[in-house]
Amino acid sequence: MSVFQLIYRSKANSYFSDEDLILLLRQCRTKNMEKNVTGLLLYGYGNFIQLLEGEEKVVFDLYENRIALDPRHSSPVVLHRKNISQRFFKDWSMAFQPLNAERVRDLSGFLAPENSSKAGKNLLAPLRLLEVMQGFALDMRKR
Repeated sequence: MSVFQLIYRSKANSYFSDEDLILLLRQCRTKNMEKNVTGLLLYGYGNFIQLLEGEEKVVFDLYENRIALDPRHSSPVVLHRKNISQRFFKDWSMAFQPLNAERVRDLSGFLAPENSSKAGKNLLAPLRLLEVMQGFALDMRKR
């Protein structure tokens, strides 16, 4: 069975405290479980990167009609979309990892709006982005 995967980045419109992130994650997890969507949310230094997995129509609807319109962030840009053979985050309705300095360096070409269009034109960019996201998945499974 094919699963659709979408990765986007956006900028937070204000600082997210730990409490704000917990509330956001609760909302994401509840909605995602209802729709059989899994994924990973990264946040740090005012940036979000999120990977969503599920049925293509459901993931697109979630992104276009909820996420892209959410006033808590701005300038969402899709960095990657593809059908995949299996989920990376099958056990998480929404996994979460804070972005530390090392991970920000790994993702630096994808975080700045001016770099997102360049990254999208680079054929290797989606592969690099997936490598980093898979690294998060592996790190989480080791715990």
